[in-house]
Amino acid sequence: MNIQKQHEAHRGFTLLETCIAMVSLMVVLTGVVPLCVYAIKYNSAAAIRAGAITVAQRKLEQLRADPFTSCISSSEVMTIGPTTGSQTYTVDVTVTDVSASLKNIKIVVTPQGRSTSGSVYEGNEGWMRGQVIVYTKRTTLGAGSNLG
Repeated sequence: MNIQKQHEAHRGFTLLETCIAMVSLMVVLTGVVPLCVYAIKYNSAAAIRAGAITVAQRKLEQLRADPFTSCISSSEVMTIGPTTGSQTYTVDVTVTDVSASLKNIKIVVTPQGRSTSGSVYEGNEGWMRGQVIVYTKRTTLGAGSNLG
């Protein structure tokens, strides 16, 4: 009789309890795994867009620092980030003369390795691809009509 009471005191989980625990764990993981994939996808897209915005800002500051007459259309490649894990971007600058003292400037920054034909940037997830377009105007320095 004493042996039977000791055996009952050392009972573990039954096979049914283990199966129920595994099923409930699988239900929870089925909900959590897509959230992790979603987070990784959107964090990567945010990093690419942040790099593209940084490149656009650098180019805009360079155009503002240059003299008005040297503000011309160009295309170049810029790399942002450390040596490992850096991202390379294509920067296209389009300058249109509006008048002798005013220019319209369009800066398009596209991460390399992605199509600029438009198909990749269409639809609900087009913003994630990292392309950034900045529109600005540039004018000559001079005294306006309200001065003096």
